[in-house]
Amino acid sequence: MTQAAAYTPGHTGNAVTFMSRRRANTHAAFAFDLFKPGMAVLDCGCGPGTITLDLARRVAPGMVAGIDLSDAQFGESRATAEREGLAVRFESAQVTELPFADGRFDAVFSHALFEHLPDPGAALAEIVRVLKPGGFVALRSPDWGGFLLHPYPPEVAAAIAIYRAIQTRNGGDTEAGRKLPAYLRAIGLVRIRPSASYEIYDDPMHIAEYLALQLDRSGESPAARALREWCRHPDALFAQAWGEAIGWKS
Repeated sequence: MTQAAAYTPGHTGNAVTFMSRRRANTHAAFAFDLFKPGMAVLDCGCGPGTITLDLARRVAPGMVAGIDLSDAQFGESRATAEREGLAVRFESAQVTELPFADGRFDAVFSHALFEHLPDPGAALAEIVRVLKPGGFVALRSPDWGGFLLHPYPPEVAAAIAIYRAIQTRNGGDTEAGRKLPAYLRAIGLVRIRPSASYEIYDDPMHIAEYLALQLDRSGESPAARALREWCRHPDALFAQAWGEAIGWKS
């Protein structure tokens, strides 16, 4: 059995709320035009499922399966899917041990997952296994090497460096975003389509508190305090860099 990755953000109430703000028209925009009615789609690392639901609305009457390690976060999205009559299946599973037959899906999507995986190749081997010939994989991960923060005093720079070190110790890669096209090419996918984008938080408190809570959990309270103080600055800007890539199975 493949060892599960240590998920740095955890599955706290704050983390789930933070992820629930994400939607397909923003966080899957780089691939949204490729999802068509009638498709079968897998969303790996789906979190609380808000993007999953949007994909299900897009491909209806097709189906979408969402998998994540923690099934405690699926409740609200399951209820929404039932209320709207969407063909959505949520379940707890590892991306390296997918509970689906070979060639089950027309497309596989994954947002903010690969930066946490110690072995991206093993995950992609499973993803390609469940993908139909001619189907595509669409990945999106942040790249901390491209983040833009202002103002950026030494104590905030130190807090960001500490967080990056924590994720690295957990087996992740804070520069995974730039490597996604290479991951897809290495697994044998073709017609690789790379892209990149920035996400600017309308209220920097959202990202600052999200990171600060995780620093607190790791015993890095001074770093957490620096981020909380920073987000109160009237000119505080946090622009998160995202790497994106799409590849097709021949």
